[in-house]
Amino acid sequence: PYIVAKVSVFFTYCRPFRPTSTRPKVVLVLTCLCWRLLFTLAFWIRIRADGLSDLRQHLGSSGRPVVVVANHLSFLDTLLLVAMMPVSRMSRMKMFVSEHLLKMPILSTIVQAMGHIAVPFKPGAGHNDFELDRELMAIRQLELEEHVRSGGYAGWFPEGRMNPGDSTEVGLFRAGGFALACHVDVEVWTIAFFGNGMCWPRTSAAGGRPSKIGVKFERLCESSWEFVSTAKGGPGLNDEKEACKHLANHAHERVQTGITQLFTEGIPAYQGGRKAKAREVAINQPLLSSAA
Repeated sequence: PYIVAKVSVFFTYCRPFRPTSTRPKVVLVLTCLCWRLLFTLAFWIRIRADGLSDLRQHLGSSGRPVVVVANHLSFLDTLLLVAMMPVSRMSRMKMFVSEHLLKMPILSTIVQAMGHIAVPFKPGAGHNDFELDRELMAIRQLELEEHVRSGGYAGWFPEGRMNPGDSTEVGLFRAGGFALACHVDVEVWTIAFFGNGMCWPRTSAAGGRPSKIGVKFERLCESSWEFVSTAKGGPGLNDEKEACKHLANHAHERVQTGITQLFTEGIPAYQGGRKAKAREVAINQPLLSSAA
């Protein structure tokens, strides 16, 4: 996929990507297939994927655009998400990705050619500093929203950064990103990643260490508008701030439940430079959200 991506990026200088351009779609599908092959051949990386068949069979079955949200542990998260998506749907996907990915050799070219959108951090921000350039972020959120409004799929990590602490506890979900699901009626899926940080630690330049990874896919709702409606116990779309919090809270709860299940069923955590046993790590995380 790197050669195809490199050629695609080269031609971008002559003819920039358009919303209907086939170049990003070709790179997305080819990368999906190649990364699937990579994880299949990497026998030292064992992956348990609960709900994968449901994802590939029912993703988009509501007829609405799709939003996919996941917790964030490692740079590996993006690779796994792309590899596990249905090939027939992959060409519609556009994601928010860390600007740090655009500084990595090879991977930066592939991500750029896919047409993903970089999350803009303020100058000087590092791995442990995730202060956003809010003005630029608002512009890029509108770009992603227009993509979804036209029938595309979107994905992002609502924590806003890689989890720097206990991997059994999902970080705060930023509710502001869920405004997209209030402006456009979408189908929402959640992904719980666990163990990714053992394969590719967040502070490492490269990954691929022997590891056991758990992934859990679940559909949160077929219609975000129905999900937040007063008839379903939500605050209603008239109160957008509370509707965003409602979506963020329930997505957070679903991901946290998935991680707790994966952990208690044998997927190892990684804490303090060593594997953590189940009895050593607290797995009860309070429900949180922010209107950031």
